[in-house]
Amino acid sequence: MKGKMLNMTVAVVAWFGGVFGAHTYQIDCPKQFNVKEEVENMPDGWQVSNDINNLNVSFSSMMVYHDKPSKMAALVPAKGTVDGKKHELIWEVNYNTDVEPYYVSCSYSGSRVELIKQIDLSMKSCWADYFEDDQGKSGSLSCSTSEAKDLH
Repeated sequence: MKGKMLNMTVAVVAWFGGVFGAHTYQIDCPKQFNVKEEVENMPDGWQVSNDINNLNVSFSSMMVYHDKPSKMAALVPAKGTVDGKKHELIWEVNYNTDVEPYYVSCSYSGSRVELIKQIDLSMKSCWADYFEDDQGKSGSLSCSTSEAKDLH
């Protein structure tokens, strides 16, 4: 009987942890990709240099925006904690208090290309992590349903 009671208690605690615990997810910026430029209405006598026709671009940095990045509402990151862990670059993205969604924008060196992705509307805070290895720089944005604390 004690074994059944213990199993039931563990099951209930696990269920409450899943229901009431913080939900997190991660957006990884693509590390590299190719960009092909195309020129329309080429003036007579001109041609595109083959050197810039196909560019391989590498990840550089990321930014969080309130609404689409074309609206230029970039958020300023802060230092603080989320779920008890310290982070250097935190953004508050509480859609419940705002009317527009939030986006992450990934920028790439040697290009004006920015890839954007909407942040899940249930998230309340996000933080950036940057990594570097032999293949170059990479970045990911982790987000949580928990609010950021001790922001400065």
